[in-house]
Amino acid sequence: MIKWEEGNSLKNIIFDLGGVILDLDVQKTFDAFGEMGLSKEVIMESYNSEDNFFLQFEKGQISADEFRASLREMIGNSVSNEKIDHAWNAMLRGFKKDTIRLLTNLSGKYPLYLLSNTNEIHLPFYSEQFRETSGGTMMQEYFAETYYSHIIGTRKPEPESFRYVLNDAGIEAEETLFIDDFEENCISAGKTGLIAHRFKPGERLEDVLEIYGCL
Repeated sequence: MIKWEEGNSLKNIIFDLGGVILDLDVQKTFDAFGEMGLSKEVIMESYNSEDNFFLQFEKGQISADEFRASLREMIGNSVSNEKIDHAWNAMLRGFKKDTIRLLTNLSGKYPLYLLSNTNEIHLPFYSEQFRETSGGTMMQEYFAETYYSHIIGTRKPEPESFRYVLNDAGIEAEETLFIDDFEENCISAGKTGLIAHRFKPGERLEDVLEIYGCL
């Protein structure tokens, strides 16, 4: 892993979305599915199984309808697509105006990139949350490029996801700061040469960026 040292020149920033820019509360989704009779334990058992349709969905290997059908089979009743989507999106708690102001400031100084493990149900929901909080501006306007796992076909911490971004954007890993809230993603990013920072609970994004001389 490349270590950042004071005085090093950073030219690009790659942000994770959920847990860094977008506020998350996964328990809200567990609670919503729990009201339908689907427990957290059963969800996690499926998530940790060999046939993990959650990860398949994040990599674009199954459609939204196939994902919903898998959940409906676990729930054991004819719950509507709308109710499934509502429960699935419950974890997405929106954006802070301060974060959007920070992105506005940074986007005038650096090429910003977004790399997110996400899916086709979440994407339109949080895109609308961003638009509403920003006063009408779409999220992609703040980034040189956005990379979503279900579109690029690979997800963090797979090294291919980081290589995809570096190759597609034409940027150098050693000149690029990557910020993510999962340690395993940061470890993998570091192995590809990125300067990786794990965003910990209680940290302020402004303080992290100041550490690396980005503000």
